[in-house]
Amino acid sequence: MNKPTLDPELEQRLENIRLFADYLPAALIIHCLEDLSIVYMNKPGLERIGTTLEELQNMSQEQYYIRFFNEEDSNDYVPKIVQIVKSGTDDHVSYFQQVRVPLQKEWQMYVSNTKVFYRDENGRATHLITVAGMLDPVHHITSKVNRVMEEINFLRNNNNSFLKLTKREKEVLKYTALGKNSGEIAALLCISSTTADTHRRNIRSKLNLKNNYEAVKFAQAYSLI
Repeated sequence: MNKPTLDPELEQRLENIRLFADYLPAALIIHCLEDLSIVYMNKPGLERIGTTLEELQNMSQEQYYIRFFNEEDSNDYVPKIVQIVKSGTDDHVSYFQQVRVPLQKEWQMYVSNTKVFYRDENGRATHLITVAGMLDPVHHITSKVNRVMEEINFLRNNNNSFLKLTKREKEVLKYTALGKNSGEIAALLCISSTTADTHRRNIRSKLNLKNNYEAVKFAQAYSLI
């Protein structure tokens, strides 16, 4: 891939970045907004994800994100980045990212900060700069963030199934998660035990529940209890 010709001022900014970026205790990435291709990544970032700048620059945007990131996370932070690009301000966006790194089975949690790196003579944003640092996996804050991300992923993966529940089925799910049997649920909702049983069967089918623990997990994730 041929190296694109850059604006002299942009090239000077990149040269300034290169002078110190490899000394940062975090990944530093410069993206071209036109196609989100990577113009530059410092040595700590490249080493962390086990690749080279040349390899990254020869990847398509889709290949890059599928290989290294949980693409569902982008639904949360991309709109915020779009907003700062359009705003014409010097604001930045902070967000969490799940990153796949070599020899690690589980996602590694990073906190990233992105802002516009360069605007052309017309004020149009052309490049973004991002600094991404890995959260210490044994830190208590990381544990809390991981729990939140697990819940977010659970909601993403199960939202369509949960939306199939009727209002009454959500009430029955709530009491099921609280350990109530069909007779107790029937008394609380002023319905028959047979109807309560039917609701519970429908809930198990719609949510593919295998045990009461999974019912509790749904009830907690959707704030029923």
